[in-house]
Amino acid sequence: MIVIGEKLNSSIPSVYAAIEKKDSRFVSDLAVKQEEAGAHFLDINAGMFVEAEEENLRWLMNTVQAVSKLPLVIDTPDPSVALALAKEYRGEKPVINSVTLEENRFAPMVEAAKTCGAAMVALCMDDSGVPDGVERRIELANILTEKLRREGFEPEDIYLDPMVRPVGSGEGYGLEAVRAIQGIRSNLPDVHIVCGLSNSSFGLPNRALINRTFLTAAMTVGLDAAIMDPMNRELVATMYAAQAVLGVDDYCIEYLGAYRDGLL
Repeated sequence: MIVIGEKLNSSIPSVYAAIEKKDSRFVSDLAVKQEEAGAHFLDINAGMFVEAEEENLRWLMNTVQAVSKLPLVIDTPDPSVALALAKEYRGEKPVINSVTLEENRFAPMVEAAKTCGAAMVALCMDDSGVPDGVERRIELANILTEKLRREGFEPEDIYLDPMVRPVGSGEGYGLEAVRAIQGIRSNLPDVHIVCGLSNSSFGLPNRALINRTFLTAAMTVGLDAAIMDPMNRELVATMYAAQAVLGVDDYCIEYLGAYRDGLL
């Protein structure tokens, strides 16, 4: 399971304040703690600053890279911001988050990713917005993968996001997401499937419980990456246990290693 640390996001009030004040100590500490907790990537997002997104995302990138060698997930919907950051990025292969099938977004996001040799998160949506139902998500996943492959992206550099909707905002949204993941994995066995895990629990009490439960269900049908909180011990323990039960952790090596490292 690929763990993408979610904590360096400007939608979190304390992180917004730290970016605004250029509090490098706060941001650096959060980056290091996520790395020590076992994250494989660190997501960075300054979208809440809107017009000042680029300068704040650049500061965030430079601050994090000063203390962590982990590759970054450059999280922005703006192709011009993605391109500017891609030109300055230094380090292990990053991920651009994200491309869609929207007419004005696909080509420039691909250009940004190619600039720094990045992998790509591809959201299963087009100009019509977030799709309804399972089949349309699967269809969009197929189209995105085909287009990205034509652009030279290898399957291991494609992260398909089925667009998980909050389970409390509509009837059957949790099951819809699980079935979409299952269908995408059945058709596309070699790509990654990723989601923003906390999207599943938005608006509900005891969100951590929903997140853990959704993670287990999604992993069962093929989710292999998540933007999540690596510092949540119960969530991380659930992930390692699910890997062991599902047989994707041979001889429970990762589970035992996590136990020895005090992560369970």
